[in-house]
Order: sequence, then C-alpha cells, then structure tokens
Amino acid sequence: MTEPMVRYLINLGVEVTVAVLPNIAPVYGAMSGIREILIWPFKRGQLQLIKRLRTAKLIRGRFDRVIICPNSFKNALIPFFADIPQRIGYVGEFRSSLLSKAVANPDKHERGSMVEFYKKLAKEGFAESSQNATSVASVADSPNLSADPIIVDAALLQFKLSPLGYCVLAPGAEYGPAKRWPTEYFVQTAIDLCLAQLQVVVLGSLADKGTADQIEQACEAKGLNVLNLAGKTDLAQAIALVAQARGVISNDSGLMHIAAGLKRPQVAIFGSSSPLHTPPLNELAKVLWLSLPCSPCFKRTCPLGHLNCLKNISVAQVEESFYEVINA
Repeated sequence: MTEPMVRYLINLGVEVTVAVLPNIAPVYGAMSGIREILIWPFKRGQLQLIKRLRTAKLIRGRFDRVIICPNSFKNALIPFFADIPQRIGYVGEFRSSLLSKAVANPDKHERGSMVEFYKKLAKEGFAESSQNATSVASVADSPNLSADPIIVDAALLQFKLSPLGYCVLAPGAEYGPAKRWPTEYFVQTAIDLCLAQLQVVVLGSLADKGTADQIEQACEAKGLNVLNLAGKTDLAQAIALVAQARGVISNDSGLMHIAAGLKRPQVAIFGSSSPLHTPPLNELAKVLWLSLPCSPCFKRTCPLGHLNCLKNISVAQVEESFYEVINA
C-alpha cells in the first residue's frame, strides 16, 4: 500500500531509501526504482532503545528527509536521534515532539484508502517539489509489484509447479479471526476446486499452518491433493508463487495486497475491515463484502460474537466470483 507513495517520490526525482523490518523487506524488493533497502535489526513490537540509538548513529548525516509511515512512537525515534532535518509523519502516540512536521491524523473511518493515506505524507513532505511537478498527477494509485524472475523460476522448480497452472488459497489474516473467512469454508472451496481439476496451493505463514493443515487433511480424506506450503516458503518465494498463479482467493491480508500489486485475478473476502480502507487496487479483483450495519468494526474478534460479516459469505459466492475472474 506504500508503493504508489514510493513511485510518487521517484517521479519527483527523489532518491528513495526504504528502512523496513526483515519480514517485509521482500515486498520492497518487488518495487522498482528504490535506491537502497535498509533492514532494521529490531523485533516487531519491541522498543529496543539502545539498539535504536546505535542504528541512528550509523545513518546520521545520510538523509535530508524522512517519511515515517507507521504511527508508533518507537518508529519516530531513529530519525530524531539521527538528526534527519525533516521528519514527516502523522500525529500519534505522543510523538509530535519527535517530528519536524506533524500531519493531522484522520479517524480510521474518515481517512479513506490507505494508499492515499500514505501518499498524503509524501505530498506534505515534498510540497515544494509537488507544486512544480507536471507528471505527478498521472501517477496511479494502483500498486505495482514485479517478482524477481530468478526467484520465480527457482520456486516453480522447487515445488514442481507450472506457470499459471495452479490457484492459490491464502486463508490467513494476521490481524485476527474477524478478518478470516471460516476454515470450513476454505476447506470446501479447496475440495471443489480440486474436483474441478484445478491444482490448489495453500500459502501463508507459520501462524496459518493449522488452518492449512486442516484444508490439506480434508482434501486427502477424499483422495484429493493440495500443495500445503503454509510456513514452508519465505516471503520472496510466496511473492513469486502468487505472481504465477492463475488466481488467488484470500482474506483482507498482506497476500491479498501482493496479489493486487502483481495484477493477478483474485477474490478478496472482507469481514471486520473495509474495502474502502484497504482495497485490493486491481482491475482483476472481485471484492466480497456484506457491509452489514455492524461493519466495519475494525476489531480483531467479533464484538457481537456471531461473525456474520464472514459466515454469510457463502462458498458458492466465492467460487462463482473466482471463476468469473479467472475466466474473464
């Protein structure tokens, strides 16, 4: 969702370095035009103040301006300690004193697409360049990713897959169960796709292995085979496999956005979140969202205990939508 922001800056003539945690670095490797990717040596969710001070010392004097995408206090510390002159970020977590330009942070229900949310920071941070640029207005908000062909070939060879010869199920969503279509629905979908002579590959992290194992076991019980790769690939390999998939079915998740960036036919299932906020910006995407009176609640678990926003999206709806997008 930050790719259009990165592209916006590159179109302004800015040399862009991205600093990220190791787990998402491959996503930026799939973006074009980035000068350098710095891997932050931190554990997610931990302050690690001494390590941040040391990291700040290493980059002091290297950068003129920084855009801080995460809203947390700890992510504003390194630019401050590194004495980067211009530090642009949204107001959040009592960090305004660490920023040179604190941008008003709209309520989640009012901020619109996260793509525009991030891009606004670039516009605020480079206002003087934006005013003189004529090409910027043509920069599309649809993220563009490209998988490394060497990694693609290696992944297809390793897992014995053919280009566009399989479909991907991504049953995970790190945020919580209120974003995950029920496991039994994914199970039935996998069975039906296998019966339709489609090869099914299940992708996800180690956290998704339990769900993926249930899908695999249910299919095996019926004499059907799925390739369960949950927790068995790194992110670069997952990007490569999505890039060559005939189609993707997923929740509102990181893999959903990767599929959108790679312009794969996809069905995206939304529950507690909103496609107005984090849509798959892809002309080949079909979004399924019921927009119930109680949604979007943006909660990790259903506060009403029924999860109707997901349970009422049927397997038949998902499969019909999937065949529409892969046969379009």
